[in-house]
Order: sequence, then structure tokens, then C-alpha cells
Amino acid sequence: MSDPSELPSESMPRAESELKPLSNAEDLALSNSASAQIARILNPTDLALVNGFAIDDDEDADEDYVAVDQDDANDMPYWFRRPPIYNRSKLDELHPFVQLLSVSNVDDCVQVENAFPEPERCSREKFIYRLSRCPELSLGLFTLPVIEEGVPKPRATLVGHIIATRTSEPCVTDRSMRLPTNWQSERWTIEEGQAVGHEEGGGTIAIHSLAVLPEHQGKQVGSTLMKSYINRIREAQIADRIAIIAHDHLVPFYESFGFESHGLSKCQFGGGGWVDLV
Repeated sequence: MSDPSELPSESMPRAESELKPLSNAEDLALSNSASAQIARILNPTDLALVNGFAIDDDEDADEDYVAVDQDDANDMPYWFRRPPIYNRSKLDELHPFVQLLSVSNVDDCVQVENAFPEPERCSREKFIYRLSRCPELSLGLFTLPVIEEGVPKPRATLVGHIIATRTSEPCVTDRSMRLPTNWQSERWTIEEGQAVGHEEGGGTIAIHSLAVLPEHQGKQVGSTLMKSYINRIREAQIADRIAIIAHDHLVPFYESFGFESHGLSKCQFGGGGWVDLV
């Protein structure tokens, strides 16, 4: 209790009385020299003592103060003040930034998609469909060069992209990758009792393309894109899982982000031979 008035009356000393000495104080009496030695042990800093407690005497402190020549000071604080050494990477040289894509980026996406073998590329019409139907599931990494003051700002260059749709299946399927025949007039397309293309409300984000311009591969563009994409989907909490198909040599790359291999995929897009990753 912080308020003394709340203390029990028997615990409070009377104002007119002082603390009584120990009953055996006489037995503890010491010689002057012994007392001085004990005082030095208990009070090595030679602070003044009042009732056994050290107090700081400002006057004595001034007398004991010793000026230190700055030339003799340790230089260690300098090393703590130095900024950390940062080695710029090839990615830094691109001055990259990420943002969602739209139909206005279709031509850029077609250019980036040329990094894939022709049978595995997304068509221009599919890009228009996916970026008009579900642009919030896309992400692009752009580069914008540093320009001199007064020079017109150039158009940013798309270096890499992730394009995806939703599906109710746990993995990427051929149906989820198909282009619905009536997508321009119908929001949903059902063929043979099953949805085709993008499914609104589907619990799986089906990534159909993670591509990087050939001249910028090996600069951590793909890994930066994937990390950013996963964080965005996780924070938005808009799906239960993210799925992708990949060839065998890329499985370790996706596993490094937390994807798990589900074996050979049934998807035959581009000739098949894919691995399901979720």
C-alpha cells in the first residue's frame, strides 16, 4: 500500500520516538581501528555515511573529480557509431518495387513470359482474361532507373511477374488453367458440371506463372517476388493455400519458401511432367 494512512496502526512508529538500539549493541562494540577497517570494506568509495547509509556529498565529489584528456579516451564508441557495411546486390541496381498488375500491363507480361519455352507460355488472351477478372491475385516487380533532375520520368520496366487465379481444387489443374470460351460475357463458366478458369471464392490460389526476364535472371527477382506474394496473401487471409506446378529441378526452389511436394501432377499443360507444390 502506497498511502501510509492505509497501514495498520501498530505498524507505524510514533512520531516522538526513535528506533531503539539492538539489545546486544554493547557486545558488538569494536575498537576505533576495527570500525575504520569495516567502514572501508563496506564503503570502498569513501562516501559519507549517515546511520550506516551512503550519501553523495556534492562538495567532496567536486574535489575528487578528475578531468580526462579526450586524446586518451577509448576509440571504441566510434566503431559503434559507424553505419553497418552493406554490400549492394544486383537486385539493388534495379531500384525495384512491386505492385499489382492490370490489363494495361498485358504487353509487358507477354514480353516477360517469353522466358518460358513456347508450349509453356501464357497467351495474350489469357493475360487479358486473368488481369481483368482477378488482378488482385497478380504481382509485378518493376525497375525504374535513376534519372537526372529535369529529365522526363521514363516508364517503369516489368522485370518479373506472378499471375494467378482461384480454384476450388487443392492443386493446380488443367481446368483452372483453361481459358473459358464465354469469359467476356459470363462471370462463371461451367463445363461438364465443373468450373473452368477462375472460380470466385475458391480456397486455393493457383499460380500459373512466375516468370523473370532472361537478362535479369540470377538477381533474386523471382525469390523477392515470391516472398512478397506469399506475405501479401497470408496477411490478407483470402485463401487456404497457394498452389503451383513446377519441373523437378525447381522443386527445391519452391520448397525453400515452404511449399510441399505432392508428387507428380495430373496437369498436362505444356506437355505435362509437372510436380504439384502446395
